[in-house]
Amino acid sequence: MALRPLLPAILLALVVSVVVGVLAAGRDDGLTLSLAAGLFALQMLFALLRTNAPYWRVADTINKVETAAECVRRNAVLGGLVYAWGAAAMLAIYSLPGPKWQHWWQYGAAMALVAACIFIYAGLLAAGRGASARALRWLVILSTLNGLAVTGVVIYLVWSGKLFTTRGDWAANYIFAWGSIMLALLSLISIATYLKIMGGESEARG
Repeated sequence: MALRPLLPAILLALVVSVVVGVLAAGRDDGLTLSLAAGLFALQMLFALLRTNAPYWRVADTINKVETAAECVRRNAVLGGLVYAWGAAAMLAIYSLPGPKWQHWWQYGAAMALVAACIFIYAGLLAAGRGASARALRWLVILSTLNGLAVTGVVIYLVWSGKLFTTRGDWAANYIFAWGSIMLALLSLISIATYLKIMGGESEARG
């Protein structure tokens, strides 16, 4: 399924999640903030499955590189939306009355920058640039490393107890945790879809 029809629902879920998160953070309500982030994560998972599932049944006669590039582009947009959600949540929560943390703007700005770079790259893919088999293989490698990294973030946040802290960065830790979960799922599904499309055949070389 094309990604465009799903964008209004995704953007609505993003806005609702951020607004509810801001209200929850203002009341030091971690449960509500986590639920708001979790609901957005469910929307993203739904979008991931709707956009990737059709590629799991592709025919052998397709142009594998072009098909993989289109799949990568759609998943890149979803990844950019995750970073955009994180940036919006971080900047909104900490720029308004509520928890205070001195590093909020650095992380918020960094996530916004990453989102912008991902959207630019997705635009290049849409224009037919950067879609060689070699470039796509490198993207799979980077996606694998990213998936491992964000999984490590979740493990660290849980193991260190940072999700249960009362310090000012508690809301940021929820954003990091849920954002990492979404990115880990994105990496896993993207890699699985890429391998399904390319099938390990000689067309993947080049």
